[in-house]
Amino acid sequence: MMNIHLLKKTFYKTLFPPKFGNEKIQTLYHFVSQNDSNIGHWEIGGLLSDFIAIIKDFKEADIQYFFERIRLWNSYYLVIISDKFLEPHVKANVKYDLGLIYTKIFLLYEDTDPYYLIDNLEIAITMYHSKIDKATLIDLTHKIELMHYKKLITKQQYDHHLTFINSLNQ
Repeated sequence: MMNIHLLKKTFYKTLFPPKFGNEKIQTLYHFVSQNDSNIGHWEIGGLLSDFIAIIKDFKEADIQYFFERIRLWNSYYLVIISDKFLEPHVKANVKYDLGLIYTKIFLLYEDTDPYYLIDNLEIAITMYHSKIDKATLIDLTHKIELMHYKKLITKQQYDHHLTFINSLNQ
């Protein structure tokens, strides 16, 4: 039943894409939706450069707006965006902490399938030398515990991620 709900939601968002009240967020959404079929071929001088050009000028208000409207996004698009944060060229050209943003996307990502983002959570935080506040660390711990409880991750993954989160506490 849950899969039918997600399919309907994705279908609806495809036919009726969300309208954002923020031009930068609308541009990002439009760009990702138009280029989601060839994400493996986003390269410098092409689509990856275009992606960088869109996000590098985001201000704090744009990022806040993104998170206020995150439920309007197709979950696949959030995975694409998060995945592109891990590109060295993105890190070199964007001056804010994308590891923290990756973490917040992971925390707000739909409960049914956050395992798409968990594999690179540690990489994103380490890559950007992210400073994760206590409240976010607590939220991360709870999300990992919930994923393990729902059997979305193994005991080994659970232990590894909790050890990593605890290392950030020090």
